[in-house]
Amino acid sequence: MPKIVQTLYFNNSVDPLVHNFEWAAPVYHLMGWALSCLQIKKFYGSVTLHANTPAAALLIDTLNLPYDQVHITHDNLILPHHNLWALPKIYTYSLQKEPFLHLDGDVFIFDKFSDDLLTGDLIAQNEEVATDYYLETQKELMTHFSYFPPSVDQDFRSDVPIKAVNAGILGGNSSSFFKTYCSEAFKYIYKNVAHLSSINTHRFNVFFEQHLFYSLAKNEEIPIKFLIKGIIKDNRYKYLGNFHEVPFARRYLHLLGDFKRDEHTCRQMATTLRDLYPEYYYRIINICKSKNSPLSINFYKEGKFLSQQDYLIFNQNSKERYDTNCYKDIMQKNDQGTTATSNTGAAKAIASLNEAVAGLKQVGDLEKEAMQKDLKSFFENFRKSLIANYKYDVKYLYGRDLQAINWYRDIFEYNAVTSKVKIIACKEIDIIKSDFNWAGVFNKKKLFKVKYYETLELQVGTFYNLIIPEVFEDDFSLYDIDEMEAMILRHLEKPMAFSMLCKVLLEYVEDDIVENHTEDYYELIFFMTKQLVLKKAIKPFNA
Repeated sequence: MPKIVQTLYFNNSVDPLVHNFEWAAPVYHLMGWALSCLQIKKFYGSVTLHANTPAAALLIDTLNLPYDQVHITHDNLILPHHNLWALPKIYTYSLQKEPFLHLDGDVFIFDKFSDDLLTGDLIAQNEEVATDYYLETQKELMTHFSYFPPSVDQDFRSDVPIKAVNAGILGGNSSSFFKTYCSEAFKYIYKNVAHLSSINTHRFNVFFEQHLFYSLAKNEEIPIKFLIKGIIKDNRYKYLGNFHEVPFARRYLHLLGDFKRDEHTCRQMATTLRDLYPEYYYRIINICKSKNSPLSINFYKEGKFLSQQDYLIFNQNSKERYDTNCYKDIMQKNDQGTTATSNTGAAKAIASLNEAVAGLKQVGDLEKEAMQKDLKSFFENFRKSLIANYKYDVKYLYGRDLQAINWYRDIFEYNAVTSKVKIIACKEIDIIKSDFNWAGVFNKKKLFKVKYYETLELQVGTFYNLIIPEVFEDDFSLYDIDEMEAMILRHLEKPMAFSMLCKVLLEYVEDDIVENHTEDYYELIFFMTKQLVLKKAIKPFNA
């Protein structure tokens, strides 16, 4: 059994409660490390950390993570460029004298790896085929670098597009290979130090770690065993951030690239930590709160939580509030029938929407008046919706979120019986119909690296804006849904089995679909229902 190893390295000048380490926020970086370590410990019972002093102080002294061995091996490591984040990992590989498997701090396991995988001379997450990300950097390197490891040089001169491994997990049983591999990686970097200013150093990491590994293994004819089968294009990773599918559909996640910068994915990860290890989750919340590090949940910052126990008591009370369907507006109403808090929240929400709308390419002078009229109407309905939803106080909504982590699994874990599960629309939601795509415009600023929103502009038509009250900073989530999704929610105002929902919705389609495309139509409804469950708009009946 290879030894399980992780690496963390950062400079003394970096404050981990301020620096986000390419995560959406510093708190998620801390939670990511906690969940990664704790899951390894759960399934393997032992995990070793290689770090420098400040990194070890963070993970061991501050977070109290249960590493079995901690080696302060990286204090004298000086990066020739601050962007070479993979170099500390290479250094860790070079120190191993026995079979090992290195897991990145953004890798999360929900089961043991197969015995067959762990017997491999070389082990990696998956095989990658180069796209523009690799090819553009390859051209830079060939233009500016003066030295290449022999296997890399041979690969670059080949007519065949290069391949690489993904190093989310990397290791194996061949100590001799790693001795050569690490030596060549160090040469690759240090013999080209003078040229680093001429290239994209961030992208160079995948070359001296991932491409070198693959090319050297190919050159030495050592097979690599992969966790994920099949060749993946380096920009085509999917599903590796789907926390809602663990553990029944996915047992391995890796928040590579944009995943860790996406707020929604980070919240799913944090929610998973809270569900599995609440004591670590709330320890991190308290640490960040004490240092004024950004937190996305308002009442964490405002509430009088003095200890972990305070959070855990609040946790339990919130579950009970939601389970007993106990919600009420606990704030004193003013003369207009609203509350100071709800007015403030609505104003803040509308300000966020105004910011999203500002600077948009207009639809044209002829439609400007219609746009302004519709926006005014939308804002008024939006404000009313938010104020109405303030009867769902923080404890109730927090209790909902504690339960919502299980909704997807409870409905979709066993596909064979999914049609028998009764589902219902959540009563906290609201839908506003509009003539312009206001929710889409809002999400264009909010959702990171979603291609649909990157090119989206203001449009005229019939649009449905789904509002979900939240405990997060904005106090709401706003989603753009289509007419069929709105219809699904309307029909689920009363509990209904999925099979019955499909039959009811079949009444709204043309005869050709009924006769020839029923299964495709049901698949579409199935997909839309899944998305609405993830948005907390649909839940299992009685949940």
